Amino acid sequence: MPGPRVYTLDEVQELVPELERVFTRIDAIRDELRVLHVRIGALELIWGDAVHAKANPDHGEFASHVAAMKRLEEEVETVTAAVNQLSGEVKSVEPPLVDFYGVREGHLVHWCWTRGEKRIEHWHHVDAGFAERQPV
Repeated sequence: MPGPRVYTLDEVQELVPELERVFTRIDAIRDELRVLHVRIGALELIWGDAVHAKANPDHGEFASHVAAMKRLEEEVETVTAAVNQLSGEVKSVEPPLVDFYGVREGHLVHWCWTRGEKRIEHWHHVDAGFAERQPV
């Protein structure tokens, strides 16, 4: 089985717009999750554990919110899996941070992207992290 893709700097630059799209979608999902979390919390505050009982008048709403949260959490996993299929490694969702393998001066490195960067502007050794990023 082959290992992850190793990108040239030019190749990985072409992925930046897709990364922006992915994390814009994740941002929207996270906003929806926050709203659902508040609604679920309010129902639990009102009813306590009784909201879990099917006989509870708000159980249907509660169950609907829980199911929606599960679907959205699965969507985040699906969206981040799309980055993984490009051989990118999602290091963080908040703040968005993705590494791709590359070669610099004969050494295996990570091309490092974070939200707000319109291009891949940094790299770091594979055994280092964000704090050790170097300008391209």
